Parts: sequence; C-alpha cells; structure tokens
Amino acid sequence: MPEHLSISKIKRRHLQVETKLNTESSPSRYEKLASITNVLGDPDTLRILDEAAAGFESGKVTIKELKLTPRKYYRSLRKLNDVGLVVSFENRYKLTSLGEFLHKLLFNDASAYLLADQSLLETFTKIGHRSELTIVDDYKDLVSLLVATIEKSKSEILLATRYVDMVVVQSLVSALQRNVKIKSITSERVDFSSFIKLVGGFMRNIRPTSLKFFLGGENNYRSGDVPLSFIVIDGEITVFELPNSEFRTAFVSTDKETGKILSHLFWELWNRSQILPMPSL
Repeated sequence: MPEHLSISKIKRRHLQVETKLNTESSPSRYEKLASITNVLGDPDTLRILDEAAAGFESGKVTIKELKLTPRKYYRSLRKLNDVGLVVSFENRYKLTSLGEFLHKLLFNDASAYLLADQSLLETFTKIGHRSELTIVDDYKDLVSLLVATIEKSKSEILLATRYVDMVVVQSLVSALQRNVKIKSITSERVDFSSFIKLVGGFMRNIRPTSLKFFLGGENNYRSGDVPLSFIVIDGEITVFELPNSEFRTAFVSTDKETGKILSHLFWELWNRSQILPMPSL
C-alpha cells in the first residue's frame, strides 16, 4: 500500500475532519458562556434565579411577589430554562445543578466581594495568587473548623476578631492550658463587661497559670479598630473572613506567604490598638 494511503494517515485525516466538523457545528465555550451571562445580566432574571433556589410555583402570586409584569416574568423564566439554569418539576420551578452552582457563585461568593468595603479588600490583593483557598460559607462550619484547628495548635495564635464566639473562646482557653501563646485584638465595639460575665461560667475549671494569663492579659489582649476577623495559627494556617457587618464568607489557607501577610497585618493593628482592661486576680 502506498505511504500516502496508509491506514494511520487515513485515521489522522478522518480525525482532523471530524474535529473540524464538531468545532464548526457546536457552539464554542465562549458562545455558551456568553449565552448564560447575557441571561444573567438582567436584574429581574436574577430575582427569578434567586427565587428558584428555594423553589416556587409559577403564577400570579409569584409574579406579584417579584414585582414583575407577566410579560417580563415569563420571558425571563423562559430564558433561564433555555440556558439550563431552571427546570420545571411537579408544578414547581427549581434550579438545575448548573443553576445551583451559579447561584452559589453569584449570591454567596461574588456578592460577598461586591458588598464588602472595597478599601478593606486591599489586604487580599496578594492572597489567592499564591495558592488555592478553601471557601467556608456556613458559620457553623467555620466554628467547627476553627475549634479543630485551634486544638491542633502548637506554639502561637494571632487572633483579630470583630465579635466573640464562646465555643471558639473555650477552645482558646484549652490552647492556653497547653501553653500555646495567644495574642488577641478584639473590636472596640464588643461589650467586654458582658463578655467577662459569660466567660466566668467555666473559669473555675482553668488551671491557675492559664487563668492568670487569660485575665491578667495586658500584654496579650488589646482592643481596637479591627477591619476584618482573621486568625493565624503557628504561622502555617490562616482563616479570614470578608469584612462585612455579618458573616458571609471565610477562607482557609495553608500557604505560608499568606500567613506572613496576615501576621504583618496583625502587628500593624496591634501597634495601633489599646490595652484591653481585664479584671485582675
């Protein structure tokens, strides 16, 4: 058989033709993305997408609740259905798997950035380019993660926080009993008198050395302007939240450069903070 008619060459040519036909006949990924982003570029359509996260029955009640005209409502609903984000099931509309993914991305992750004070987000410009971050968007999951991480701490914890969570406080006290060094900056907005009363309930079970460190903590605890809550554990694990008035999203990183960045931020805040008045023994 001549070389130009060899089986291998025929297969290669067939594959090239098939690939070309598939490319020409099917929309590119850019076209697919454009069709979805065009649909989501409308605020009324986003309202319907958000409503579909919980599921809804199509009809006058839903149209009234969304404050849309019937024409606008049905047109937007049809577009969401056409791009595969919303589906009808047993007389109810709900999100598809793709719809759930994009809903979380838009309403949890992206909106957390967009709604945050942009001047405070400068802290994150160097974070995220260095390693993949783990996202935590449920507060209970965040507390569980913090407790588990604090329990494994070995040498030092740097904590800057805008609020006080008693479950986390108890894990910090346990770390003190293991002689882990803790430096903390708490937001000046926190009611410390109420906090001390809450802590008093389990103080009697703390070793005297740890109690002295915890209460007589002029060198370990400060109060000041805390732009965002974050913790650096042993310089290796960092957990930080987006600066919002309430919890939205937190990130976890094991990148050491991230730890250095937030440690540097911590000491900047520390130097600008005031000694936290704690009860003496």
